[in-house]
Formats: sequence, C-alpha cells, structure tokens
Amino acid sequence: MIMKDIVCFMPVLWASVSCARILGIFHIPSFSHQLVYQAIWKQLSLRGHQVMAVTTHPLQDPELTNLTEIDMGEVISTAINQTSIPEIMSKEVPLLSLVHNLFQVQYKIAEAVLSDKRFIDVYNATDAGFDLILAEACTLPTLYAVAAKFKVPFIGISSYGVWAGVHYAMGNPHPTSLYSEMWSTFRYPMAFSERLRNTFYYIWTRYYLNFEALPKCDQIARKYLGNDLPYIQDIEKNMSLLLLTTNPILYEPRPNVPTVISMEQMHIKPVKPLPKDLKQFLDSAKEGAVYFSLGSNVKSINIPEKLRKLLIEAFAELPYKVLWKFEDDNLPGKPKNVFIGKWIPQQDVLAHPNVKVFVTQCGLQSIEEAISRGVPMVGMPFIADQTRNIRRLSEEGAAIGLDHTTVTKEEFKNAIIEVISNPKYKENVKRLADIWVDHPLPSLNRTIWWIEYVIRHKGTKHLRSPTADVSWFEYLLVDVILVLLLAISLVIFVLYKTVKFILTRICGGAKIKQN
Repeated sequence: MIMKDIVCFMPVLWASVSCARILGIFHIPSFSHQLVYQAIWKQLSLRGHQVMAVTTHPLQDPELTNLTEIDMGEVISTAINQTSIPEIMSKEVPLLSLVHNLFQVQYKIAEAVLSDKRFIDVYNATDAGFDLILAEACTLPTLYAVAAKFKVPFIGISSYGVWAGVHYAMGNPHPTSLYSEMWSTFRYPMAFSERLRNTFYYIWTRYYLNFEALPKCDQIARKYLGNDLPYIQDIEKNMSLLLLTTNPILYEPRPNVPTVISMEQMHIKPVKPLPKDLKQFLDSAKEGAVYFSLGSNVKSINIPEKLRKLLIEAFAELPYKVLWKFEDDNLPGKPKNVFIGKWIPQQDVLAHPNVKVFVTQCGLQSIEEAISRGVPMVGMPFIADQTRNIRRLSEEGAAIGLDHTTVTKEEFKNAIIEVISNPKYKENVKRLADIWVDHPLPSLNRTIWWIEYVIRHKGTKHLRSPTADVSWFEYLLVDVILVLLLAISLVIFVLYKTVKFILTRICGGAKIKQN
C-alpha cells in the first residue's frame, strides 16, 4: 500500500495527478486492436490509478494489483456469432452497406455489454465513484452513455482512425473535397467524380445518423441506463478528448481541433527471445525468410481454397524459408521450406535479421510493427482500411500491393523477390520509421499525460471547439447563402422592374409624342 501511494503521488517531468478511479470500456473483439488499449490501461494502473477494464482480451497480470478486468470476450462472441467481420467489412462490400453492417454489429455488442450482470453491478453501484471513463471510439456512441450516468468526463480512444461521424461530433473539420471515409479508397487529390460521390456519402451519413442510428443508440442506452440521460448525440459531443492511432504516413494531415490527439505505435514492445523452434528455423534461413500473416481478423485458415493453393505453390518455388501464421496444426500440401504456427510472436519474429519481407493484410498494428522493425512488405488487403494502407505504403516505396482476388502465382512470387532483392524498399521503411517516432515524448507517455490532464481539470471545456455546437446548416453557411441569394434576387428583381418602368415611360412617351 505504501509503495502504491509513492507511485501514485510521485512527481514526473510533465505533471502529477492524484490517484483516480478509471473505467475503461473496450468492446471490439479484435486482439490487434485490444493490444493498443492494453498498453494504456496497464500504464495507468502502474501509475497508481484504480483501473477497471471491460475488455474482450484481459491482461490477467497478477502483478497489477489495482487493476480489475471484466472479460467480455465470450459474451460478445456469442452476441455476434452469426456475424463474420471479414465478410461484412470486405473491400468488395459497397461503403454504404459496410457502414450499415457495422452499425448492426455495434447495436448487438452494446446490448451484450450493457446486459451483462457483472457490468450491471458496476454501473448501478451507488458507490462506484469513477473519475473518468475511457471508451472505445467506434462507429456508434451507445456506450458513452455510461459516462453520462456517472456524470464524469470521458475520453474516446481508437486503435486506428475514426469514421466521419465521430469527426462531426467533435467539430473536427471534415470537408468532403479533401477527406473521405477511412474505409473508402478515395484519397486527396480526388477526381471530380470522387468528390461528387464523397459529397453524396456525407449527405447520407448525416441523414442516417440523425434519423436512424442515433435514435437507436439512444433507445439502447436508456433501456439499460435509465431515462435520466441527455440525448446520446449530446453526450458524444461532450467527449473531453479523442485519442487516435494515426500517423503522418497513412493518414492525410488535417487541421484537428485541440481535443483530437494522435498516438502511434502504442503496443510496440522491446524485442524478446524467440521460442526455440522458431529461432532454429529462422537462424537456418541463410538466404532469407518470408513471414506471412493475415492478422487476427482475417485468418489464413478461412481464406478461399484457390488462394491457399496459389500461396502454397508460390512458397514452394521460392528460394527462401517461409514462416506462416496458420490457425491449424495441419496445412495440406505444406512445402518443405514452410513452417506453420497457430500463434506467432510477431514483433519478435519481425526483429529477426533473416526476415526480409512481411506478407501482410495491411492492418494498422501489423504495419506499425513492420515499420518499427525495419521490414518491407507485400500487402494483400482484405477488409476495412487495409486497401488505403497498402496504397500509401506503395506510394512511399515501402511495399508492393496485390489484389488477393486476382493475383497470380507469378505475380505473388515476383513481388516477394522484388521487395527482398531491391534495397529501396528496406531504405524507405527505415525512412518512415524515423518520421513515425520523431516526437518530443514517447507515444505512451504523451497519451497518459493527456488522460491525466482530463482528470486534473475534470474535462476539457476550455478546449472545446465551437464547431461542435454548430449545426451543419450553420457550419455550411446554408442560411447565409440563402439570404445572399435572396438579396441578389431582390436586387435583380428591383433592377428589372426599374428598367422596365423606365423603358415603359420612354417608349410610352415617344409613342404619345409621335401621335
């Protein structure tokens, strides 16, 4: 207890804050994304705060004595067991359908979390007394309502960027001529047709949010948390801070409001020794090794059989050894140069000097790990933001992108050989790594500073942008434009009437004189 008090009140370089009670709600069942949040709630716990984390992937670290974790993994998996995330977020799914699908999943997850007895006991406890809520910032704000019930500030956190609706709520500038949805393939500079489609999407999201999604979120929140709550959109607009895992490489620079803070490479850890079998395999790869993984959402075991056979044939013909994250004990037709594993310590594997290329689905966390370890990539995007990610990496000369639906064996082999044999890819990855981490403070320290800033000042009303309170009608100056158009029309009308009157008098007078 004495040691905890020392940690809690120990002065640090940036500021100190008394012990706070923090509730974190991290509800999206994706291991790679939860890794980002784990780093945050672990560090808050180590700094002496009393932390309760509602998560799908608990740390289960007995040394973190002031950390309580509620494991929602099974509850949420059961709630969405008929939903395949790779299917509903596939790059082949139209954007409007993708967003609609995500909303439907979010409704189910929110209901599952709020109806869980363990969590009910938390948000109904009269002595809970939390000082801050950390909530995963996804497509819908339903679970932000917990902060309104406790009447405390809350911070939104995302393990990548956020969709346009969150930018609207924060008052963050989002002109459709410059910025598209993070799941869209449009990038600046956009062609006219892209700007036109992006504008239609903007109009649709405004309609869908205000008339369908937000009313549904509000209904779910009131069902479990009571009717004594502000409207859910008003709750979201009062977000004290928005922490985003963005970076200047994959995301276009934008003029964020003061309460939007970028963080990156939160989950990167020091290199640890590899398991003996992996070490022996990679040490023996004198010609180099290829590491292949499709992450935690898109699993190799679930890819189409045609693609799997193509990969097997291509790997068999390569002069390199291949380490493949494959979620089964048996890979039919496995070549002799391929080593499979259900689970691979990815960051440590990428740090091995013999790993020359990372064949990846291009999820943000995987990219961060590859960049931090200096490994160039061959990207095959499947879902969400992965298409945009590999496009940017290709433009930066750090990767080669392939379409898994059309790629041939020769294209796949040639891409791997090109990335390994051409030193420009390795050099460009190192260049990006230097840019990515060049900050005054390490990302985790900076993130914790901002979280404790919110605790110290009980919110960030003094940093709130006025754009968060302006309606779209006023923000786009629709009323001003209508008044100007009306004024111009009136002037034109008066001029028309005046000229007509003058001409009538002149013409009429001339006619009388002639007669």
